Amino acid sequence: MIVNGWHIYFVKRLFGKQRRDLQAEVHQLKQSLPQDKYLKHPTVKLYAAIMIAIKEKIPLDPHASHFALTGALKKYGRVKKMGLPERYRLFFRVLKTPEQNAIFILWLGYPRKEGDKNDCYAAFGRMLKRGEVPEIFDELLLLSDED
Repeated sequence: MIVNGWHIYFVKRLFGKQRRDLQAEVHQLKQSLPQDKYLKHPTVKLYAAIMIAIKEKIPLDPHASHFALTGALKKYGRVKKMGLPERYRLFFRVLKTPEQNAIFILWLGYPRKEGDKNDCYAAFGRMLKRGEVPEIFDELLLLSDED
């Protein structure tokens, strides 16, 4: 998918899997719930907010200060609030090459109490240290799907 000149990619085994699981759950809810309950269901609202963030909010200005992280995570951005339920954070990486501008949607985190070892920022940092998210554009591209 290309929005505002940005190619948007989903890292398959991280966010790609989360997205597929959410899509499946939303599809199942659409089949099993009346329309009014379906539209109010928290999972449906979460999925809609994530897709709005990906298709509209991030590509407007992926370098905006409200996405910026600091310290060891400063190469990455995250969406918080902006329609997402309070406990969720959507992590992404912006990379430019002479050929294209790319946004890689990496992972949907669920924060816990700050300082907790399961806090989503700490968990994302551990994923980076383990090499689950490559640093190099071509390696990220190999692990990703473009919608």
